[in-house]
Formats: sequence, structure tokens, C-alpha cells
Amino acid sequence: MRSGSVKAKMRIAVVHNLPAGGQKRALFELVKRLSAKHQLDLFILNGTNESFLPLTKFVQHVYRFPYHQPEKFPYSVISVYTDLKKAYSQMAERINSGKYDVAFVHPCYLTQAPYVLRYLKIPSLYSCPEPKREFYENIPRENNKLTYNLTLPFRFPLKKTDWENARNAGQIVTLSKYCQKYLENIYGREVWLNYPGVDSDLFKPLNIKKENFVLSVGALTLLKGHDFIINSIAIIPKNERPSLVIAGPEGNETVYLKNLAKEKRVELKLEMNISDENLIRLYNQARLFLYAPLNEPFGLVILEALSCGLAVLSTGGGGIPEILTDKRLGKISAREESIFAEKIEDVLKTKDNDRDYRRNYVKENWPWPKSADRLEKLLKETLKQT
Repeated sequence: MRSGSVKAKMRIAVVHNLPAGGQKRALFELVKRLSAKHQLDLFILNGTNESFLPLTKFVQHVYRFPYHQPEKFPYSVISVYTDLKKAYSQMAERINSGKYDVAFVHPCYLTQAPYVLRYLKIPSLYSCPEPKREFYENIPRENNKLTYNLTLPFRFPLKKTDWENARNAGQIVTLSKYCQKYLENIYGREVWLNYPGVDSDLFKPLNIKKENFVLSVGALTLLKGHDFIINSIAIIPKNERPSLVIAGPEGNETVYLKNLAKEKRVELKLEMNISDENLIRLYNQARLFLYAPLNEPFGLVILEALSCGLAVLSTGGGGIPEILTDKRLGKISAREESIFAEKIEDVLKTKDNDRDYRRNYVKENWPWPKSADRLEKLLKETLKQT
């Protein structure tokens, strides 16, 4: 344990290898606010995605470490156990010698908990939204199912890699009570809680006309439940059936979802890798936000929809009920296609009088500054306990 009081201004090493999506948005919002009071440096790999919501303008220095994952199997997997580990070891050496107070570490999409946690000699706070879920849950997939099963024995050691890396973190923080319990059970240690938020100045109502479509947001994988939504909409009579727009990063089930919609005669439009401006436009044009992921850790996009005043219908599960605590905010349905379809019809036929209520509730209860203040306290607590 470090002696003395914690400094008001901390030197923080920020580490991540996140893809585009909600986790990167949360990191962006927190780093933006931390940088107003503390000195931050960014540590990433050569291939880390910094085109989506880049952190570079909030940090003083950016340090990149060489790692290139081969495309062909088995070298693509072997390199994760060898070259990737070496890159993170080099990163940790640089952090350890850099006179930082604490490391604020985020997942690596290749291993989940990154190797850097093993080698750090300074206090570390690992922001963990989920474990390596493919080893703890039955993840549905249609595309490359055979390839996935054939390569699974080579990737199975990643379960232990994630576990060992997470166990080496000074402290762990997550984003919902659901995940807090889930992670404590897996890693066998205490996990702190810090809810994320939403930028209500960015995600806001626009004075534009509603169009006859419903919206879902999330990567084009079956983990996000887009196939369930397509099948549910297909049950609605054709003369009342809305079209579906899915916005999000391209995923491994893009072709399957297109074909499914065509087969079910559901009009589908995919908006992949769109700008915030276009995403906010969709939240405002849509008649209803549909969300049916499997065991979603939290559901940041629900907050975005609510902040734009959009009605929400979800299958719940995971951390979603921690957001939709009030029926005026959004409705939770059983995960059964016929019931979900019926509720879609009911919501679309009912006059929406709660747009302002949803907007005001989110502004008051889910602001990013509240999450950033909590994070700052947890970083300082990490210093005290390590």
C-alpha cells in the first residue's frame, strides 16, 4: 500500500484494445472528463481502433506497441499466446517506468482481460464489462459454425488467459449489478460497480417527422438478437408491418440476417458504421426502439434512445432491467416471438405521451459526469488499497 494521501491530480496510464461500439463510447466519455482534472497517457497496440471516437485529443502522449495478428489459422491463434503477450509485456515495462499513479485498463478484444495486467507493478483498475462469454454461455451463430467448432480447442486456453489476467488486476469495476454478480462468481474476487451514462446534449430530440420503421442498434451478430426481432416482425400482418432498420458495426452474421429478412418478407435496411449525427437522426425518425440481445451486460443504446425521447421495447435480461425500471421508460416482454410481435403492434397503435418524461428522466439520472466522478473515486480507492 502506498503511504500518504492520494494526490488530487493523478498521472493515469489508459490501456485499451476495443473495437467500435458501446464499450469504446463509454471509455471516450470517461477519458474526456478525467482529462479535465488529471494527466492521461494512452497505451495501445499498432492495430488498435482509434478511428471511432479517438482518445488522442484528451491525452498528452500516445504510445503504440507492435503487434500484428496473422490472418491464417493456426498462426492467428498462436500469435495471441506469444506475440500479443510480448507486446503487452513491453507496454507494461513502459508504464512501470513512467511514474504513473495508476493504470486504467480496458479489454483487449482478442483475450478480454489483457496480458498487461500480469506485468504491471503499479496499481491498476480493470474496467470489465463481461468475461470471455463464449466459454460461459451458448453463443448462437450461423456463419462459419463449422470453422468455429474446429478451431475451438486451439482457442479454449483463452478462458484461462482471461481468468489469470483479470485475477492480476489491482481492482475490477463493471457497469451493472448483473455483471457484478456474474464476474464475482467467475473470477472469485470483489468487483466494484460504476454505471455508465449518456450525453443528453448529443443524443436529443430533433424536430423531424417520424417514419414507418422500428430501430435496433448493435453489432450484426446473433448475440444482439436481431434474428429474433426479424422473426417477430414477420408475424405482424403485412399491411401493418413496419420496416426494420439495424444500425451498428458490421458483424459476422450480416449475410445471414439479410437472407432471413428476405425469406420472412421483412423490409430490412442496414446502417453500418454510421456517424453519430446519422444515428441520432434514426433515433428521432423511428417509431419504436427494439432491443433483444442475449444477456446484455448493460445496454448503453437504450439510454441513447431514451435520451432522444424514443419509446423502448425489450426482452430484458442481463443489465437491461436496471435501466427500464419504469413502464413509462420502456416495456419488457417475454422472449417469445408471438408475444413480442403483439407488443410491437400495441405500442405502435398507442399514442405516445411519455417522450418528455423519458428524456427528462435520463438527463437527471444518467449523466456522464456522475459516472466520471464515481470513477475518479474508484481510481483513488485503487491507489489506497494497492
